[in-house]
Amino acid sequence: MGKGSAPTETKQTVTQTNLPEYVRPYFERLLGRTEAESKREYEPYVGQRIADTSQDLLTSEGMVRDIASTGLPGIQTALDRVGQSIDYTPRQFTAEEAEKYMSPFQQQVTDRAKQAAIDDYRQQIAGGRASAISAGAFGGSREGVQRALGEEALYDRLADIDVQGKQQAFDKASSLFQADRAADFQGQQLGLGAANQFANLSERARAGDVDAARMLEQIGKAGMARDQASLDMGYQDFMRQQAYPQEKLGLFSSVLRGIPVTPSQTTSTRMPYDPFGRAIGLGLTALGGAKYFG
Repeated sequence: MGKGSAPTETKQTVTQTNLPEYVRPYFERLLGRTEAESKREYEPYVGQRIADTSQDLLTSEGMVRDIASTGLPGIQTALDRVGQSIDYTPRQFTAEEAEKYMSPFQQQVTDRAKQAAIDDYRQQIAGGRASAISAGAFGGSREGVQRALGEEALYDRLADIDVQGKQQAFDKASSLFQADRAADFQGQQLGLGAANQFANLSERARAGDVDAARMLEQIGKAGMARDQASLDMGYQDFMRQQAYPQEKLGLFSSVLRGIPVTPSQTTSTRMPYDPFGRAIGLGLTALGGAKYFG
């Protein structure tokens, strides 16, 4: 304010809004409870959130792990047996093989037959000599020719006996060899069939183990689902309990907002205090009074 200038006149208007007395305590309590709720410390959930892994599920996983690591033993056995069959070469009827099947008594049988032929020849010779002596032709050319023919026949017969004996021995050995070779081949076929069956049984056994592990897994998961549902229910109960005071405050607030309340208003105008202007006013008043009393 400059020297000699009049003070600036200002006016201040204050408006106060007051709630009716019958609802004011409720709003005050609502504000107080809301402030207290806002200042409440965070309360962590100390319960278990995730269900523990079921023992059945752990056992099932261990079974599957063992099945995966061991594979199919029957398959490897079958493959080994097939490999042996691939390398299988049928035996050939060689002289060495024939010798193995020759009867050690065949030669004795042949020698006895040859000896019998010789004995027959000797008997024929003795009979021929007796006839020649009685005929007076013993020692002649005719008797010599007959003897030569008889010896030739004997040699032929002995050769036939030897050949027949060896042929019979060979045929017998060949027959026995063929039977053994057929048995070997049949054994190979039976071995392959058995290996195939063993592989099939191993596969079926493994499938059974897998099915058992799956069933145990389902049992374990069902148990874990029940445990998890129980844990989830506990957590949801905790969350509802934590939110319960806030829900009550919200209900309280909504009720108060629904009450038709018209707040009262009070307006007052205030003039600022001006000592200088007041002194002038008082002076003018005094002068007017003096004039009146004149």
